[in-house]
Amino acid sequence: MNKRRWKLVIFAAIILIGSFTLQFREKNEEEAISHILDQATEIDAIELLKGEQSLYRTTVQDATAYSEKNPLSHVKKLSQKERAIFEEKPVYHIVYEIKGEPLYEVDILKVAISSELSEELQQMVFNVGDQQYLIYWTKEKKALEQSANTQRLLEQYGK
Repeated sequence: MNKRRWKLVIFAAIILIGSFTLQFREKNEEEAISHILDQATEIDAIELLKGEQSLYRTTVQDATAYSEKNPLSHVKKLSQKERAIFEEKPVYHIVYEIKGEPLYEVDILKVAISSELSEELQQMVFNVGDQQYLIYWTKEKKALEQSANTQRLLEQYGK
């Protein structure tokens, strides 16, 4: 009888620890999104990278033209199966900065298997030339809604 009680106590402790961990993760995600939304109007630099090579870095004036009015307005967590629809390595990497410090960073993923895109993902994908891309917030493993400003940045400076 004593062994059974210890097993129940250990099992209950594991469940409690697991639930606290999940709540902590959700809270951190919400705080990260809230922080970005609060600071979005202060973005003063955007850098477009292809691999390690910088393709373009905005001036303070250009940063407002290419920054998002409502960043993270539509966010979708990607499953492993959904992530496999896109090429493994990002084509581009974009860093949004305030006073030289990164606020947030996104990867631009190229669609590898367009026939596998769900209806929701099709709405998040955008075209540059004859290629389809998705904005991917790597830190949170989430897809972001396509943006006219990001699309314009890639059309003008992506090579």
